[in-house]
Order: sequence, then structure tokens, then C-alpha cells
Amino acid sequence: MVPARHEMILVGSTESGAEEWACPSCSRRMLLRWPPNYEKLVLEHGDENVIHVGGKGGLRVGKAVVAPAAEAEVPGADVPGADVPGADVPSADVPSAERQWLRDIGIDWDGESA
Repeated sequence: MVPARHEMILVGSTESGAEEWACPSCSRRMLLRWPPNYEKLVLEHGDENVIHVGGKGGLRVGKAVVAPAAEAEVPGADVPGADVPGADVPSADVPSAERQWLRDIGIDWDGESA
């Protein structure tokens, strides 16, 4: 059984730059701020049992297909132990730009700030 889908529409933005999105079907409303300072604040929950989708600038988000990446496309796939859960993989194998991105969104790396 496929869950119901409602389309959110962009209705405006706040002085802080957050976008206000609303669902005309169930009155769900939220504020979104995009990276690097991503935030989502739900103002009205609406129907939480449906999937809410939306897009702007002519882009429409539809069905996503998830497929495994080829090993050559996975960073660190050739690092010994990278495929073993809990393995001690050297953090130096993570490019500095990716470590900075992790740090910016608050993700810890090996028990330390990225």
C-alpha cells in the first residue's frame, strides 16, 4: 500500500531568510532554513500520516530510487576494515572538505568533533 502524498507549496519567507512552506490539503506549515545553517520548524503538524513533498524553481521531487553505489564511488572503500562495523578506520582518509562539512553540521567523528 502506497502512503498518501500531499504537495507543500512555498508561501513566503521570513526576515531571517527561512522559507515558509504550507500544505493546502491538511494545513501543515513549516519554516525551512537551508544549509549551511539547516533548520526545520513545524508550525502546524497537519496530517502526519502522509508523505509531504515539494519543490521550487521548476524542480519537482518525486519517487526516489535507492541503489548501491559502485565501490569506486564510495570514499574509503579501499581502506582495510572500512566495511567492518566498528572497525578503527583512520580519519585521515576523509578529505578535509568533507570533515569540515561534518563539523559544520555538528557530527562527531570517532568521539571527537569532526
